[in-house]
Amino acid sequence: MIEANVRHILYFDLAMSPYPPDAQAIALSDLMPHLEKRSADGKAFEVIDNERRVIRLTQTKKYKTADGRDAVGLLFSLGDKNKAEPGFTNLATGQVRVIKPEKDEAGGLSVHAILQITPTQAGGHIYRFLYEDVTGFGRSLIERFLRSQFRQICDDLDTHFLREGGAKIKTRPLVDIAGHASDRLKNSIKHGRLLHIELFTAIEKDWGFDEGKYIKNARQDINISIAKSLPHGDGLNLIEKVKVWAKNNGYESMRVRWREEGVRKPQSAKLDTAKLDAGEALFTKSVEVTLDAPLPDISASLSEELIKKMLTLV
Repeated sequence: MIEANVRHILYFDLAMSPYPPDAQAIALSDLMPHLEKRSADGKAFEVIDNERRVIRLTQTKKYKTADGRDAVGLLFSLGDKNKAEPGFTNLATGQVRVIKPEKDEAGGLSVHAILQITPTQAGGHIYRFLYEDVTGFGRSLIERFLRSQFRQICDDLDTHFLREGGAKIKTRPLVDIAGHASDRLKNSIKHGRLLHIELFTAIEKDWGFDEGKYIKNARQDINISIAKSLPHGDGLNLIEKVKVWAKNNGYESMRVRWREEGVRKPQSAKLDTAKLDAGEALFTKSVEVTLDAPLPDISASLSEELIKKMLTLV
């Protein structure tokens, strides 16, 4: 369930790699006006999963980041026939009220996003991309949708390049969205509380039964819960000691979870036990944003309050 007055913002990098690979990269600034027009005309949508879900770019709007760079706010919406009908209970009487959808309606979710129009490096094709963390409406859906939209735009524009020999080849960007490692573990856990450590490694094992040959791989885990009585500030020291033990006992990687002061959602980082210093491990940081105006699961238009707070994070 999404909290009405709290959103968690994730940092990502959006890559516009040229396709085919020998083509020249197409700048996001060249394609974004066409995507904005498709959204305004109601054409920026895609029916997926055997017509059970529809993803749509509901609204776009131009903004400036804190350092004056061009950015665009994006409101993605997802309609899902399988989403449970919303219900309410009366706190005093316990009476339950379930809202039935009307014809052609389905349960919905929205995601607010900020996409910086200028690349992270001059001449590059990677762009900073922030969006709110919404369960059921994640990275893969947005990535697939943007790939489809840019492909349609490039087909309409007949974007192409001339390969050696004079052949005219269609080209388009291949969108990839990956988490941006935006902070170091030592900085984040310094004022937080260590919650949990998980150690895991792949193993080969004789299962002792004929069907064992059908098991492709297995993972051996150790889960370590951390007591609240661990002295404040000792989390990183404990992580380092566990990492050394894990490496010596054949565990290849570990996942650490902790909670920063004043933040309800835990942070998480995956570490390679072969790294020299656990504190230098980079992870994709989640930033908690508190809103004055509550937001529903699905929004009809961009929340200016949320977008302005996201712009300060770019």
